[in-house]
Amino acid sequence: MDMPLRSPFGLLLGLCLVAGGCIGNAGGTGTGAPNEPPPSSRPPDTVPLVTTDGARFVDRSGATVVLRGVDVHTLDPAVYTRAPALGVNFVRVAAPWSDYEPRPPSNGQHTWNVHRLAELDRLISYCAANRIQVLLDFHQYGWSPFFAHVQRGGRANGMPRWLYAGRRFPATLAGLDAAEERFYTDRRATSLYAGFAAMMAGRYRTSPNVLGYEILNEPATGGARRTHALTQRVVRWQARILDAIRAVDAERTVVFMLRGGPSMGAQAADLSPFGSLDHLALDVHDYFAGTGGSGYKRDGENVSFGYRSTLQGLPYRGTAASQADYLAVSLSAATRWNIPLMVGEWGAFNGRAGLRAYQRQMVSLFDAEGLSWARWSLDTRERLGLLTRASSLRPAAEQLSELIARSAAPAASGG
Repeated sequence: MDMPLRSPFGLLLGLCLVAGGCIGNAGGTGTGAPNEPPPSSRPPDTVPLVTTDGARFVDRSGATVVLRGVDVHTLDPAVYTRAPALGVNFVRVAAPWSDYEPRPPSNGQHTWNVHRLAELDRLISYCAANRIQVLLDFHQYGWSPFFAHVQRGGRANGMPRWLYAGRRFPATLAGLDAAEERFYTDRRATSLYAGFAAMMAGRYRTSPNVLGYEILNEPATGGARRTHALTQRVVRWQARILDAIRAVDAERTVVFMLRGGPSMGAQAADLSPFGSLDHLALDVHDYFAGTGGSGYKRDGENVSFGYRSTLQGLPYRGTAASQADYLAVSLSAATRWNIPLMVGEWGAFNGRAGLRAYQRQMVSLFDAEGLSWARWSLDTRERLGLLTRASSLRPAAEQLSELIARSAAPAASGG
């Protein structure tokens, strides 16, 4: 059974955090949310440098901001310190729950991974010094390390291993499907995830270059039937996490997705469970290969049977018109809600024919629509990676840097 659309959890959590309780340290090794004054009494230099105003990202003066950046899924300084060489003003940083809470809470007390948090602190400080905005992406890839060995590549992050160890979900593909499908109505999991989100918001609510928080990367729904009702189940769950974040930090942007990377269901999604849509942004991931229309079915609930992805590794033969049709589905929804649309991931394999044309089409389209984006990814090992093993720029990264430099759209203010 679903929880009520709006629970008192957010208010209760906010009161606990202001009082210095509820989310605390276990064994003296954790890092809870700081005991600080409420947002209204904070000094002005802690408010975000970039926020939202209707369908735009804006700086403190109200000027339009376009964020152009890269995804970062490692906290290795040898990797993220290459971001300025690309000329980006934005990084979307993967911060999966499984990396930050290695053990389950005990007696209501959380133990946070202080080493990992310190690494993230250093990345945010480096980005601040280089006038780069940061989005903390509560990432999942493969759902949970508990299911990593049953997936190709043998790796996964997102929900902590301990959330499933010894429970009713076997470490099989069927168990993974069931875990994903039932997650959004699991009261215990929702409460624990909200605690993680609130901790992150409490820690970074005074970092000016932290743009905000992404509730969950590519919400997976397992074997559930892909319907409007499923979209609303995910929306209701995200509303609870949004409550927890807003109780701690009501000023930074909260980014959400609908179902999966294409944010399926946008055409008919009802966001009323969110309450106010202020400081919200929609994320859609664009690995569309640009052939065969928009890539969506007519109702916008699901991708079409003819959908092709750049992650299939084929030579790129897509058109700018088809790419525009794909984005138009999510853009029309964001326009209806009067919130910004962000393309949080896009990219294609290195060494494939048509890569330069693909990147040129995509950046031109984003500029034409005034969309903010992050290219996947700044790393040295993946097939989409922008760096060599020696952390030098690959040809795709060099072209991307040139495209950013030539862009006529306004860039973010760093201060």
